[in-house]
Amino acid sequence: MKTAVVYFTLGGATRSFARAEANARGADLLQAVPVKKYNMLTAFTRGCPAAIRQKCVPLQHSLDLSGYDRIVLMAPVWAGFPAPPFNTVVHLLPAGKEVEVLLVSASGSSDKSHDKVRALIASQGCKVVAQRDIRSHQ
Repeated sequence: MKTAVVYFTLGGATRSFARAEANARGADLLQAVPVKKYNMLTAFTRGCPAAIRQKCVPLQHSLDLSGYDRIVLMAPVWAGFPAPPFNTVVHLLPAGKEVEVLLVSASGSSDKSHDKVRALIASQGCKVVAQRDIRSHQ
């Protein structure tokens, strides 16, 4: 089974977890980089409201996910939801893929967004086979 780990990171924590995940699985590692970069202030002022509304943002590079059987999506949790680049990647998912969702947070949780994230992925014709949070600081 060919697997891709696709991630967005702001401060680097998600990148570290994504690299470890890709190495453990022998998977390809793909980074989703937004055209308009975030910093700590814009993540809060523009990113969190967009995350809650499950908005997409343009990416610098297109990601072709058609050659993968399983796709692991990783992003930080902003206001209880995956960061907006996560949503963009979901909209790039080809139908019929198995998807795992791994969300990284220092102190928050994505519990309130689980159903909405699953529904967004299902709307692409894909199946969520695993969904969990990863604590970056314990």
